[in-house]
Amino acid sequence: MVGWILLLVVLALVLLVCVLRLGVAAGYEEGGGWVKVHLGPKWVSLYPVPQARTARRRKKQRRKEAKAEATEEQKDGKKFSLGGTLDLALELLPQVRAAAGKFRRALRVDELCLRLTWGEPDPADAAIHYGRAWGIVEALLAFLEANFVLKHREVSLHLDYQIERPRLFVRASLSLTAAQLLGIVLPLGWAALKTLWKHRKQTAAAGAAAHGRKGEPSNGKESSCQ
Repeated sequence: MVGWILLLVVLALVLLVCVLRLGVAAGYEEGGGWVKVHLGPKWVSLYPVPQARTARRRKKQRRKEAKAEATEEQKDGKKFSLGGTLDLALELLPQVRAAAGKFRRALRVDELCLRLTWGEPDPADAAIHYGRAWGIVEALLAFLEANFVLKHREVSLHLDYQIERPRLFVRASLSLTAAQLLGIVLPLGWAALKTLWKHRKQTAAAGAAAHGRKGEPSNGKESSCQ
């Protein structure tokens, strides 16, 4: 009985994680910009970075730099093959393109709020640029509606001859479920591992063949240059 209860609890947790939405939100206004990530019920601020988190990042960065300096001599003996890396990237390109398409279809724009008040010292320039701003915003909205699920939007543009520079407020939040993210990442990771393993086998076989050619006997023949 206890085993069944534990199994049900685990299944409930897995289901909860799969339907949990992960997201990111960003905004900008006259006071500056901000970026947050949504992990379940909690929003975590990425920018501006809290002072305590900044201090921890600096300590980690110093440790990483010290470790990199300690292992620099070991890395000097290893050769980097640009051609092999390019071949690997080209072979993975179809999988990356497919994953990008899945990500685009899964991503949902939960909120898009844009308020723009246009103003310039010259009223004629202000009117011209206000019209261009409307064209840019309409093109952006058409792109978002054609490629993403747009749940809520609030867009407003105004022309104010009393101000000398534009005022902008924008806020956007995007999200997808953990199950959707796993469905995108896991197939791409599996394809990358298979491709990497195949390239390693080919590289090892080519190295073994080259080593065998170097070790072939000369059949007692001497060089004609002697």
